Amino acid sequence: MAPLFPIDGGAPLRVARAPALMPTATPTAVEQRRGHEAGLADLLPLLACPHCGQQERPLAARTNRLLCPGCDTEFPTFRSGGTEMPWLFSDPQASLLDWKARYNGFVHENASEQQRLANALEDPKLGDLARERIGKLLQARKRHRDQVDDLLQPLGLPAIRPGEHSRPLDCVHARLPKNQGLMSYYANIFRDWAWNNGENEAMVRAVGSVLRQCDTDGLGKLLTVGAGACRLSYDLHRAWSPDLSVVVDINPLLLFLASRVAHGETIPLYEFPIAPLDTNSFAVLQNCVAPQALSASADGRFRLMFANAMQLPFKPRSFDALLTPWLIDILPESLSTFAPRMNQLLESGGVWMNTGSLAFFHQQESWRYSEEEALQVLEDSGFEILSVAREALPYLQSPVSAHGRVEKVLSFSARKISDVESAAPHEYLPHWLLDTGQAVPATPEFVVTSTDHLLRAQVLAAVDGERSVAEIGELVARQYGLSTEEATAAVKRIFVEVCESRL
Repeated sequence: MAPLFPIDGGAPLRVARAPALMPTATPTAVEQRRGHEAGLADLLPLLACPHCGQQERPLAARTNRLLCPGCDTEFPTFRSGGTEMPWLFSDPQASLLDWKARYNGFVHENASEQQRLANALEDPKLGDLARERIGKLLQARKRHRDQVDDLLQPLGLPAIRPGEHSRPLDCVHARLPKNQGLMSYYANIFRDWAWNNGENEAMVRAVGSVLRQCDTDGLGKLLTVGAGACRLSYDLHRAWSPDLSVVVDINPLLLFLASRVAHGETIPLYEFPIAPLDTNSFAVLQNCVAPQALSASADGRFRLMFANAMQLPFKPRSFDALLTPWLIDILPESLSTFAPRMNQLLESGGVWMNTGSLAFFHQQESWRYSEEEALQVLEDSGFEILSVAREALPYLQSPVSAHGRVEKVLSFSARKISDVESAAPHEYLPHWLLDTGQAVPATPEFVVTSTDHLLRAQVLAAVDGERSVAEIGELVARQYGLSTEEATAAVKRIFVEVCESRL
């Protein structure tokens, strides 16, 4: 087994990024097939059905799918980058439709952006420089739609047909968090595979700084949960050569691209910086490329798959090490619920590594942990803290944008020293919504939201092309028993919000 720390003395992982991959670095079709078969054989014994949870009989491999012999649920697999990627959500068809809806949201936003840019070009007062910039940006948005379609081609995502809109709402048990959209972590793609600005090497150093305290001679079977565009998982796999790397995320755009790039493809993709540096930076065609394609032997030990971080489809004690990069603070559940699940996945003595932010933005205050509270949760969940480090790292500092951050990242390593009882299966939505026979609680949030939405609807419905703000204010005043001044102020606020949303 390769030594755990091939990077001597904490020096950064130095990988020369070639402008083009040599032909000999790309595995042959036969090598890719053999690597895929070996990797799938290693993966299947670790899996438990995410639908029924049975663990006694392994999932059976069929052409383009896995089959649970207990509940007969079929889980599709998708080929990207020469490898097969299982789709292991509790309700695989509902989750596919959920991502279809998110894809359609992207299509709608892209079309709206194209129309906005086309309208801007009709302005007779537009200067030559502005006309050139907007024209290039419009063409980039058109090509961007094609690029995303190409990356998502394995899913086969046509537009939603009439009658399908309500299906994701019917499958609330399988619903994914709303804030995890198709383009939520789009900039991370360029950080991982295009910018070459040192951020990836800094992340490897951060993980290495806490790994050195683990007193182990190898990573064994390594699971990365919430891998995103996968550069950190790729770097760790190449640097430390675990027996098996299993890489999990929910976003098909990120994983499909990562698989193709890791296997030697160069993927052209448009970056749209937050704060462009100059006229040429509003839409930049980047080449996403790996420093080196995975070798045939490494390929079979690097498995990418789709799954929900809070409903992971693995048997207990399946892994020797796990990594959660930039994950634990964005999950829609408490760390005290999530940590026991991580415990269950590890062998006794296994190591949990984490790196990233602790910016918990939950409504429930008890979930917004301090560093000290988070570490205490780990200890209460059967872990011994081995190492904790804070390090200021660059984050999403695009070379073509004036915007960028520096994050004081928290990294830790913790060893499993005892088993703990795992939490019940995660449910993203409340029980009264999952069981439609239960009473909906009369919480203050519903009262405030309903009043606000009702007033907004009434104000907008009063717009007929003739009434003024003052006249609509008088209507609201009479209906709600308010003074004309109060009602008109409320009407103004609603119209200001509408106008600002269009700026």
